[in-house]
Amino acid sequence: MEQNSADNLAQPALTSEALLAQLSGTSPLQASSVLINLELYEQRESLQVLESVYQEFDSKSSLMDELLKPVALSVLDGIISHKDLKLNRTGLSASRVWNEVQQFDYGEGTTLSNDATQSRHQLDALRTPRDYDDKVRATMTKESNRERHKQSHFGTAAQGYSDLEVNQDGSRVRVYRKQDRAMEVGSYWRAVDTDHVVPVKQINDRYANNAFLNDADMVAITDGEFNLVEISNRFNRSKGDSSFSDMVAEKRQLEAKQAGGARLSAKERSRLAKLTLNSDDTYDAAVEKQHQAERAIHAKAQQQALKNLKENGLEVGTKAGIQAGEQSAYQAMGHGIIALIKPLLHELMDAVRHGFAEGVGAESATEGLKLRVSRVMRYFVREVLPTLKQGIKDLINNFVKILIEGVLGLVTGMFKTVLKVISEGFSALVGAGKILMQPDSAMSRAQKADAIVKLFAATAASFVVFYFESSILAALPKGFIKDIALSTLSGVASVVVVYLLNQADLFSTKAELRSRRVAEIFEHRVKQIKLNTDAFETAAVTKLAQDKLAFMAISERMQGLIEADEDVNPAVEQLARSFNIELSVKETDEFLNLLESSDALLV
Repeated sequence: MEQNSADNLAQPALTSEALLAQLSGTSPLQASSVLINLELYEQRESLQVLESVYQEFDSKSSLMDELLKPVALSVLDGIISHKDLKLNRTGLSASRVWNEVQQFDYGEGTTLSNDATQSRHQLDALRTPRDYDDKVRATMTKESNRERHKQSHFGTAAQGYSDLEVNQDGSRVRVYRKQDRAMEVGSYWRAVDTDHVVPVKQINDRYANNAFLNDADMVAITDGEFNLVEISNRFNRSKGDSSFSDMVAEKRQLEAKQAGGARLSAKERSRLAKLTLNSDDTYDAAVEKQHQAERAIHAKAQQQALKNLKENGLEVGTKAGIQAGEQSAYQAMGHGIIALIKPLLHELMDAVRHGFAEGVGAESATEGLKLRVSRVMRYFVREVLPTLKQGIKDLINNFVKILIEGVLGLVTGMFKTVLKVISEGFSALVGAGKILMQPDSAMSRAQKADAIVKLFAATAASFVVFYFESSILAALPKGFIKDIALSTLSGVASVVVVYLLNQADLFSTKAELRSRRVAEIFEHRVKQIKLNTDAFETAAVTKLAQDKLAFMAISERMQGLIEADEDVNPAVEQLARSFNIELSVKETDEFLNLLESSDALLV
């Protein structure tokens, strides 16, 4: 749009060569008329030019570029960025691919986007818990620790009481150390299990990726005395990988469903029957124990993290570096894919527009295809180094993010909130820093402020949608569709917020850009008028000089013929031709006949 408007407002460009071509063959009598009719400048009033510039900035046709297209691309982003497609960690998105391709030039390097939704997906990927299976469990808990706790509980006795369970009459539930002894007394379910109050999987999900904790710390946290209890195997089996509070919530949900008249499935009835076997006092004691264990685990994690930071800083840095390197590898993959897609799509569109051969000056389509592929490969090789440089920047950014996330997982209260804001807005903070570092010649202070506000507003809008997903998308079931809808809504919210800020123009950047645009247009118009005037003067002086020289040559010839008393008619005819005058009388006899036949001569 800007290029078209610039063409519409441009002055006509004139050259002395073009003007001389127009004056070629004209007589001295006609030259002045031709020069007068030349348009040295477009006679458009300044107010019309200003009105055109205002229309350029306020045109509703820009709605497509400013709002509709970004919204459509946000929908595609929601699909491409879904974690099940395994692209969420690469930083690829539909809008990024589109923008990169649109801005592509073989002379430019890779342009990286700083999209809030994209940053959120990558942060979520960093927060993804470590995969949990039997091998991982074996590194987090030791049989010897559980046996030691059981020995401490029973001593030399073969039976004792559950740490948590209470019978319906308020008495403590008796448990047996060995399974065969429980079966002898007819209560096989009273065989004791040494159980983790907070499940191993939940500890893995929360703390395993923390850069400040190592494998030994995970064992100390998981198998700490505060997290081990002796309970009946029936209670333990009904708990599974859930926490005690999860069991209570599940029991209440099923009871509420049944009380509401809804029909429970066979699976739900069986589950409710198992959960009801435990008394309310048992659940109360279990949940209280869980809360105590969670506080103790958190305190232990803080203690170990601080110790490692003081004594094993290299180990902490190594773990954070490995995690940051893994994420950076995914992002480098995204940069590499972009670097390859851009020239490929560029060549494809150029081939469709200009032809495989014609577009590159080849003699055949096969040769043109080879030249295009060669050009793509040279570009790709040239972009490898910039991609590696960007990979180093990503590594540093991810390293800092991982350390922030590590501290975030170990603190509570206001400090946790502040750190979470820093963590989730880290990419925006880096982007704001880059904007502030721009020279004043590239961006004014108002433009910098406007860009930073839009950056933070888009980031905030994206995160708000994520945080309120339970109320915004409550009607949608969890899964692929809800994830896509959430990501799409987040992207759309960011686009709308930026559009509204652009319309509000808080820092008057639109007026600033408009003034700059007016200055550029009039500067160009004045410059072109000066060039046209110079060309006009050059052509006019050249033409006058040529005509004067020609007239002087004819005059000298005519004077010589007169002095030699020779026929002057050839010189007169030459003079007439130079003035583009057609003589009706060319011979003496014709002139005498004209005198005899005419009463008067009109000249």
